[in-house]
Amino acid sequence: MSLSKRIFRLLLTILSLAGGSLFFAGAHAESLRVGFFDLPPHSIQDATGVAHGAAIEYVKQITDRMGISDVEFIQYPLPRLLLMLEQERMDVVILLAKSPERASKFSFTQTPLYSAQPVISVRATQTLDSITSAKDLLPLKIGMWQNGYQSPLLNNTGQNLHTLTGNQVVSKGVAMVVAGRIDGFYFPDAYALDYEVERSKLQGKIKILPMPEPELAFYSVFSKSAGEHFLARYEQALSAQQTEAPYETFLIRELAGD
Repeated sequence: MSLSKRIFRLLLTILSLAGGSLFFAGAHAESLRVGFFDLPPHSIQDATGVAHGAAIEYVKQITDRMGISDVEFIQYPLPRLLLMLEQERMDVVILLAKSPERASKFSFTQTPLYSAQPVISVRATQTLDSITSAKDLLPLKIGMWQNGYQSPLLNNTGQNLHTLTGNQVVSKGVAMVVAGRIDGFYFPDAYALDYEVERSKLQGKIKILPMPEPELAFYSVFSKSAGEHFLARYEQALSAQQTEAPYETFLIRELAGD
């Protein structure tokens, strides 16, 4: 066999091996479908469809640590996200508060992403200046997020609750309080409510009252099948990321850069 033929066959062998390796790597490339709902400053989808916000950027750093390059961020209203997660059509939702019902359906990380104080926004002219028990809330018509976490203090059968749906729920809730359509708007995350009041320049029209209960933890939550594959690695990457910069510190830094 001539030298030129041997070189040609060698090149074919190298190309064949390289092609097989590329096919094998492509066949085993990991992808992750990450769901989020509209919750400034944590997670937002802009007019062009691009996801951003402090929690989005933080989770990107976590998935980078996991070595996952194919990460798709998908926004839906909260009720649809929960349904898709239950149906295994979504791998993970960035942040959710834990409840017994959710814990039975999904796989929560052991470590929360962050914790926040549950609060209620009322008009600045409202005579209520503090909340000490459920009795303080009974005279009020209170708005809250459909399928969102609900404080035990709002489970009173005599409580007048109004459900808000869709995206931009915090913005809607605050606007309804200012307009007098509801007396108060409950939200389990003071960061989000403070951000909306400041963004809308409503500091003189709205006051925010803390609920008389501990801070609420928010977790990244996987579907059952995705949790079997990703949860342990996500936990490890989350721990490393929080050691470098806890989410609250990262959030403050992101807001300072706005």
